[in-house]
Amino acid sequence: MKTLHSNLSVWAMAALLSGGSLAACAQATTTGSAAAAAPTDPAKTTLLQPMQQTVTKLKKLQATGDPDFDYAFQAKIHAQGVQDLLKQEIQSGSDASLKQMAQTMSAANDTDITMLDGTLKQLKPARPNQAFSQAQSRNIEAMSLKLQQTGSSDKLTNNIDKNFSALLLDQRQDAIDLATTYLQYGKNDALRTYAQQLVDKAKQQMEVIKTLPK
Repeated sequence: MKTLHSNLSVWAMAALLSGGSLAACAQATTTGSAAAAAPTDPAKTTLLQPMQQTVTKLKKLQATGDPDFDYAFQAKIHAQGVQDLLKQEIQSGSDASLKQMAQTMSAANDTDITMLDGTLKQLKPARPNQAFSQAQSRNIEAMSLKLQQTGSSDKLTNNIDKNFSALLLDQRQDAIDLATTYLQYGKNDALRTYAQQLVDKAKQQMEVIKTLPK
C-alpha cells in the first residue's frame, strides 16, 4: 500500500508539471456537455452512468508516460467501470441469458481487478514514452466522443437489456483498443499477458453478445 501511495504521489507531481489545470478545465467542459445531453430514462441513465464515470476518471489521470504504470491504472479504472455496468444488468435486467453472462463476467472481472491492484503495487513510472501516451489519449477521447453520441442519439431504447448489449459491445471494443495500444509499447510480463487475454476474451464476448436474443 505504501508503494501505491508513492506511485500516486509521482502521478500527482506529473499532473502539476503537465498543466493539470488546463486538463481540468477541458474535462469540466466535456462533462458538462455530456450531462446536458444525457437522457432521463432510467433504462438508459443507469447504464450510461458507469460508462460516463469511467471516461471521466480516465481523463482525469495525468499520464506519467510509462506504458506499464499508466496502463495498469487505465486498465483498473476500465475494469471497475465494466463491473458497475454488469451489476446494473444483474440487478435490473430481465433477459436470462444476458444476466447469466453478466454474472460470469463479473466474477472474472473481480479476479482481474485484484491482479491489477497487485501489479500496481510493484510498479514505478520509469520509462516515459510519448507515442504511447498520445495513442492512449486518442483512445480515451474516442471513447468520450462515442459515449456522448450514444447518449444523445436514438441508439438506446427503454429496454435495459437492449441498452446493456449495445453499451457492453462498445465497452468491450474500448477495452480492446486500450489493451492493443499497450501491447505495442508495454514490457511488463504480467500486464502483457493480461492485455492479450483481455483482447481475446473481449472479442469472444462480443461475438456471443451479437448472437443472444433480445
